[in-house]
Amino acid sequence: MKKILFFLLLLPAFACHKKLTRPEVEEYLKKTFIVSLYELVNNDSTKVRYHIEGVAFYEEADYYDCQFKVKMLLQNHDTTGIMKATVTKDFLKVVRKP
Repeated sequence: MKKILFFLLLLPAFACHKKLTRPEVEEYLKKTFIVSLYELVNNDSTKVRYHIEGVAFYEEADYYDCQFKVKMLLQNHDTTGIMKATVTKDFLKVVRKP
């Protein structure tokens, strides 16, 4: 009986998820995407450096559909462009779009 009562008391603590604000979601999306970009170059920032200048996103049921404005700094030059991706709601998986 004590175990059941204990689990019933803990259930609300795990069941409630804080709703993220728009700026928090933007920051998490930026961090998640930049980590995925550096994973492509084996986390070697001597080859290329990335700076995300902005993100536009649309929230779907299971993921965020995003467009990132990315500044890419190479050794001899730099460029700014748009990269598209989907990011899961738990911010763990990024799938780049062509």
